[in-house]
Amino acid sequence: MISPWPWLVTSGLALLVPVPFLDEFLSRHALRRALELDQPDSEALPAVALDALTADRDSLLLGCLWVALVWPLKKLFKTVFWFLTWKDVLDRTAWSAQVFSNTRIARQRGWLPTHAVAVRDSIDATFEKFRWSPVTRTLLRYDQPALVAPGEGLEGLVNSVRQHAGGALLDAYFTEHARKVIEGGAALPGVG
Repeated sequence: MISPWPWLVTSGLALLVPVPFLDEFLSRHALRRALELDQPDSEALPAVALDALTADRDSLLLGCLWVALVWPLKKLFKTVFWFLTWKDVLDRTAWSAQVFSNTRIARQRGWLPTHAVAVRDSIDATFEKFRWSPVTRTLLRYDQPALVAPGEGLEGLVNSVRQHAGGALLDAYFTEHARKVIEGGAALPGVG
């Protein structure tokens, strides 16, 4: 069986592609491939569920404006943007690993594929609730709850990045939020 871990790292590294919109497309494609590889053949998630879990929910117009404004500034502030680009790569790797982890939790609880949209909504609510950037959490010295088994090789690398993003804390919040939404029918107060 092919490992999903290289695809999670690829999801982050895809942001190094210098072509606007292609980088996001490749990143989401790599995440989708990791989710496909993580499932046994008999329990494959349907394409509709994978689409819901990996859909680009950001505005295309805002992405265009951002690229138009930032592209000229990158030439002026090359060093700062070099650091920010690598921060984005780590953030995307952590984001992909967290979506991967939450998808595993949802599969174990039997929420997928039936409640794929609710699972994605709970994943988004989790990212809105917490400061999850590994670099930001490290610089601001936020708690970094330990994960059970970091693993070796790329799995260890991905789990280390996810740990620095607060992975276990995010898993716990996601599980509680999704449970209340799916099993209880109501969202947690103050979270959209």
